[in-house]
Order: sequence, then C-alpha cells, then structure tokens
Amino acid sequence: MRKPIFSPTKLTTYLTCRVKYHWAYMTPYGKWLRRPNPAFAFGSNLHRALEYFHNMGGADRLSPEAFRAVVEQLWSHAGFETAQQSEAFKQTGLELVQQYYDAQVQEPSAAVVLFTERTLRRDMGRYVLMGRIDRVDEHPDGTLEIIDYKSGRAEVTEEQVRNDLALHCYALLLHEHYPDRPLWIAIYALRPNKKVAVPIETATLTEFHELLNRLVAQILDDDWAVLNPEWIPECAECEFLELCLRRLGLKLPNRL
Repeated sequence: MRKPIFSPTKLTTYLTCRVKYHWAYMTPYGKWLRRPNPAFAFGSNLHRALEYFHNMGGADRLSPEAFRAVVEQLWSHAGFETAQQSEAFKQTGLELVQQYYDAQVQEPSAAVVLFTERTLRRDMGRYVLMGRIDRVDEHPDGTLEIIDYKSGRAEVTEEQVRNDLALHCYALLLHEHYPDRPLWIAIYALRPNKKVAVPIETATLTEFHELLNRLVAQILDDDWAVLNPEWIPECAECEFLELCLRRLGLKLPNRL
C-alpha cells in the first residue's frame, strides 16, 4: 500500500480547519468544488517568470526588455475569473518583476542559484513528505539558502520566517540531500521587494521533524467519522461553506 503524501499546503489546511481538510483531501468535493483562485494564479505566473529569469542567467544574460517580453509570453490566464482580471494582475506582475530585475542589477549576489522550482520527496517512515521549493542558492562558503517567493505580502519579518511551516518542511527535504551543509531559510516578498533570511540549526530541524511526525500521526489517526464544524474567519471565503451548512449543520455567526 502506498504511503500517504503530505505537503506544506495539505498540512496548513489541516491546521487551519480539519473539516476543510476532510472535504479537500478525503472526498471528491476537493476537485468538484475547485474554483478560480486569482491570488494563486498570480503567484504561479510570477514563479514561472522568475524561474525563467534565473535559469537564463539573470540580469547578466537577460535584458529588461527581453525579460518583460518573456513575462508577457509566459503569462497564463488560467485561474483568473475574467480576462480583464488577468490583464490587471499581469500589469501588476510586470511592475513587480521589473523592480525585482532592478534589484538584481543594483545589488548582485555572490551566491549561485543551485536550482529553481524543484519538487523533493522524503520518506518519513509512516508517510512521505513532499514539497516544491521555489529556489535554492549556494553561497561561496557552501551555505544553502532556501528562498520562498510571496507575491501577496506587503511586509516580511524574521519572526514570520522562523515560524513558517513550509520553509521548515523544505529544510527537512534539502537536509537529506545535503546533510553537511549549513542551511538558511528566507522569504522574498515581491511587493515590497524585500528578502529576509535566517539560519536554521540542526537541532531546530530535529525538533521540527518530531513535531511534524506527531502532527501527521494526529491526522492519520483522527476520527474522521466525527465532524463538528465551528465558524472561523476563513469560513467566509471557503469553497466548502455550503457543504458545512447543509451537510454538517454549521451555525452562522449572528453578525451574518
């Protein structure tokens, strides 16, 4: 029997709402009720553009005009609600990649991009951990830096980086391939064009590994026959809201 696969997105869904996890990953509704997600589509387009930028050699090899033309060519309308919405997001995206390009020119890094947009897997015993890493840089001293792009954030802090579940998952995955390398984790917020990076120690990874195992065990051993949804702020935009109302008797708050 195949081992269950867990990703940062899947884990975050459970931590946000176990009932949403049930609908999304344990029933067909996860596919049936999938709807356009402009924010996700916007981020995917920017990831694709930055992947091309670094794979082609960055600002040293790619002119700003050529980069802009590539962004136009690579842009996908999938995931947007209308063509007009897609075009509006594209104009914002062009502005963000231009400021990203300018920053690379003004402050070139001594690090080398080791890879971009790569999916890694690791057998964790009872389950498989999987994650798609946006970018990994290799610094002159051998340190590896995991960089996660964020297209919607207006700000990023060290605390946010240190508490980011996805980055810790990526660090566990990368550590298996490079066990002797120092690791840093970073969030690159594209709107403010700001990157914040912090080191992650082996002891921290070991502790996270243990916490992750306990979380997955909780999910796998959960009694999914019992579902008692309670209203949380995320309910208002959830694609499964009607199911919780009709099938599980979710009570709306009085203010609605």
